[in-house]
Amino acid sequence: MMRASMIPMALIPAVALAAACGDDNDATFITGTSSPTTSIPTIPSTTSSTAADETMTVLDVGNGSATEGMAEGGCNGDDITPPNAMLQGTVYAPNLEIPISGALVYVADQAADPVPDEVYCAECVELTCDANYTLTEADGSFQLPAVAGVGKHLVVQKGQFLRDVVIDVQEGSNVVPPDQSNLPGEWNPAAGMWIPRIAVYETDPDQVFNVLAKFGLGEVSASGTLIPGTERFDLVPDTDQGAFMDDLVAMSQYHIIFVPCAATKFWIGAPGVPAQRAQNIRDYVEAGGKWYATDHSNEYIEAPFPQYQEFYNPAMPDIQPAYDVSGTIADPELLAWLEALPPALKDIGGGNPNLYSLPSVELRLNYTGIETVHDVIVQDDEGNDVNVGHHTWVTGPCTSCTTDPATFRAMAVSGGWGCGRMMYSTFENSSMAHQGLNPQELVLLYMILEIGVCHDKPPPPVPPVG
Repeated sequence: MMRASMIPMALIPAVALAAACGDDNDATFITGTSSPTTSIPTIPSTTSSTAADETMTVLDVGNGSATEGMAEGGCNGDDITPPNAMLQGTVYAPNLEIPISGALVYVADQAADPVPDEVYCAECVELTCDANYTLTEADGSFQLPAVAGVGKHLVVQKGQFLRDVVIDVQEGSNVVPPDQSNLPGEWNPAAGMWIPRIAVYETDPDQVFNVLAKFGLGEVSASGTLIPGTERFDLVPDTDQGAFMDDLVAMSQYHIIFVPCAATKFWIGAPGVPAQRAQNIRDYVEAGGKWYATDHSNEYIEAPFPQYQEFYNPAMPDIQPAYDVSGTIADPELLAWLEALPPALKDIGGGNPNLYSLPSVELRLNYTGIETVHDVIVQDDEGNDVNVGHHTWVTGPCTSCTTDPATFRAMAVSGGWGCGRMMYSTFENSSMAHQGLNPQELVLLYMILEIGVCHDKPPPPVPPVG
């Protein structure tokens, strides 16, 4: 059932956390309870760590990057409580199996600010120099210096996934149980848990909802498919002929919207995209939404964002039959994460591709080819050029293209439009039922988590359409 209520966004609060460095003593297992909800949703504050100097740090929770700027005032050594504890653990997906890299972990004396219950522009928060955070390694592990005390808030965040657990931190080494540091699998503010509000077109064959369920946002059958009624996201019937996308208010209730594969191919007027629908998509992304389309639904990237890419044979971009290729992981952080996955996730068997030939990876069921991606240059509020064009995550040859079939092209990309991001892949993600997640499904999940970005200044303006 589609959601019907929306809560307005509030102003951005600033947060400062105590800085710390730790020493190793005997390990202590943390016990605690989830944080109660606070007031109406506000834009999430992010946290960071710097030395005791006159700097401020701005943290991008989406991709784990941080930039530094001058603080107002600054700290000296007398202002900082010496650390006497160290937190150690691993951040996993909601299913407690997939490690999460680049997740933010910090300890605070106050509850985290909730995630807004609608699309929003996530602005980064500048913190004073005594703030403290850590980002998880490629294998999801973390070590976080802290100051011992009761009733602390352990906060874990990746994009719109946010968990806040109240813990007692003992002096020395504290081992955080995985079920207190994993990303949450439900929207439950009373228990200190927030997840992205997600809408997915319910289509066959590219069943993205199965991927989300395996990530931990639903229950999975013995054959590896979503058990209906257990999903913690909303399914949009592809029989709606695109009516959902003709209602910007309805779209704006979600942080992420998926328009996979053949969801759009049998609609009246397909493969065209009505002008107002394309404008709604642009407005949704500009407000901070994350927009994902794949292979057969290529027009839902091309029509709203035509200057970002050129498809092979644009008059008829769909390629039949589909082609399978050996591609290459082009993003170094994605590659490091895939390499760090445990063996059971690298090879799920059952005739599926595995991850033992990285950076090469088999990519099945490609139905389009991207000829090229373009730089898209806009000016920020200081007049500096900013490239909001596509970032390429995966490349590979388009063996079904008649021109230069051996040339490696972009196969999975994401770009920026105002406060939000759009994503596209030439390949399907979950067209065959199977247990576990195959390589291209893992790539999809990584991209979803990485585009939950914030802005350390007003976001760059949107470029002209066309």
